[in-house]
Amino acid sequence: MSRRQQILDTAAVVFAEKGIVGATVRDISEKAGILSGSLYHHFASKEEMIAEILLPVIRAQIDEFDRIVEQTNDPIEVLRLAIITEVNQSARTPHVARILRQDEHHIASFGGLDEVVRHRRALRARVESVINGGITSGVFRSDCDPRVSSLTFFDLTLGAYRHLKPFGRYRADVLGDHLSASFLRSLLFTADASPLMPKGM
Repeated sequence: MSRRQQILDTAAVVFAEKGIVGATVRDISEKAGILSGSLYHHFASKEEMIAEILLPVIRAQIDEFDRIVEQTNDPIEVLRLAIITEVNQSARTPHVARILRQDEHHIASFGGLDEVVRHRRALRARVESVINGGITSGVFRSDCDPRVSSLTFFDLTLGAYRHLKPFGRYRADVLGDHLSASFLRSLLFTADASPLMPKGM
C-alpha cells in the first residue's frame, strides 16, 4: 500500500470520528504519524482528501446500480438488489458510509467537492426514478412520496454500518435481506409485501 493510500485510510477514520467540519489536517497528520507539512506533499487540501475518499465509493455505487437496472426492469427487484449491494458496500467501507450518513449536509458547503455532490445527486435521482416508475406502473402504492422514499433508502443503507460487524452484531448478507424487505414493505400493499420478509435474524 502506498503512503498516500495509508494517509487516506487514516483520514477516513478521522473524518468519520470527528466529522469533515471538525477534523483538521493536524488531527490527520498526528494519527498518521507525520508532520502536517509533510501531509501537504501528498494532498493540496483537506477537501482533496475528502473527495478522494468518497468518490471511488460513490462511483462504485452508481456503477452497481446501473448494472442492476440492466439486469431487470422490475422495480421491486432493482431496489431489493440495490439495498443488498449498498449494505455490502457499507460493510467494506464503514468509515465512508459513516461520513456520508453524518456529514452529507456539510458536503455541499465545502469548496472542491462539487463532483462528490453531483455524483450523490445522480445516485439519488436513479433511486427516486425507480420508485417513481414503480408508482406509475401500479407496483408501488400511489400515496408513496418518491423523494421521501429515496431519502429513506439512503438512511437505511448508509446507517447500516452501525449494525454490521465489527460495530454491530449482524453480517452484511443478513442485514441486507432484512433492510430490503422492510423498505419494500413501506412501498408495497401489505398483502403484497408479506412474502418479502425473511424469517429470523
